[in-house]
Amino acid sequence: MRVRDTQRSKLYRAEAVLHKWKKPLPAVEDVAVYADKVFGSKRVRAAFPNAALHDTPRVKDGRGIRNAKGGRFFISIPRWARNDVVVLHELAHTITQRVWPINCAGHGWQYCQTFLKLVLYMIGREAHDAFKAEMKATRVRFRPPRKSVPLSPERREQMIAVLAAARERRKSDGR
Repeated sequence: MRVRDTQRSKLYRAEAVLHKWKKPLPAVEDVAVYADKVFGSKRVRAAFPNAALHDTPRVKDGRGIRNAKGGRFFISIPRWARNDVVVLHELAHTITQRVWPINCAGHGWQYCQTFLKLVLYMIGREAHDAFKAEMKATRVRFRPPRKSVPLSPERREQMIAVLAAARERRKSDGR
């Protein structure tokens, strides 16, 4: 079952803040070297041990496609996308698909959490903080959903009483 990717456009808007820090990677070989650097990083290996068990994804030159693509074992990077920010975006797809192989949206919270960590590890704290603030501003989820805690009977009764009082006030105000 595929999970719906509901926050893709919001993430792309938030990602625009990173273009201030992007560095060009003009050739496919440069992209491959950068991908090796990312997967060889001790911090990345420690943060994503399941993803590090596999080899660095193969870098394709992106001929015949318009958009960059990240898969479990490869990334395709057309000419326009050859910079470190887009490569990190696609490598985050690779890592996410390796760590959470099922029930994970393309740009879901797991992906966003991974991408945010890669930005911290490879670009730096300033870029990370700016990206995180922009993700919050555009309401991109990058944390696991909160667990709901069942109400105790006492708390339930208290909430019912508060709601009843609010309804009475509303009635008496004539609304």
